[in-house]
Amino acid sequence: MKCRLAILLCVACVFPAQAEEIYTWVDAQGVVHYSATPPPGQSVEREDIRYHRGDPAVAEAARKRWDDQETQRREQAGEAARKGAEQGAQQAERQRACADTREIIRRLETAPATRYQREDGSYMNYSPEEIASRLAEARAREQEYCD
Repeated sequence: MKCRLAILLCVACVFPAQAEEIYTWVDAQGVVHYSATPPPGQSVEREDIRYHRGDPAVAEAARKRWDDQETQRREQAGEAARKGAEQGAQQAERQRACADTREIIRRLETAPATRYQREDGSYMNYSPEEIASRLAEARAREQEYCD
């Protein structure tokens, strides 16, 4: 009898309700990380996950809550990735506009007789005042796109 009681007591001590601390964080690339230890120097969200034994309703509610949180984290990570892609596209567009503007400035400064095409298809040279005006406009655009 004492032996059975000792075995029962040992088994009860071995299988208590388990709880783990899980740390989650999102890195600069928008990737969600999970770890048992917090990352150094980053803000994290601490979660307490409990394993429920014998009560399927409580376990299912906890699993659903965790799934909802995971879905929200993934959406946030996806949004961060989309924002990064948009910023990259905007940066590429600015670089293209900068290169185009600098080419216009180069042409206006180096071509002795800069001309333009009229609506009727004929060409006409810019006057020195028009060249100076267009050069000032291009330099303003250069400030906007290239800085």
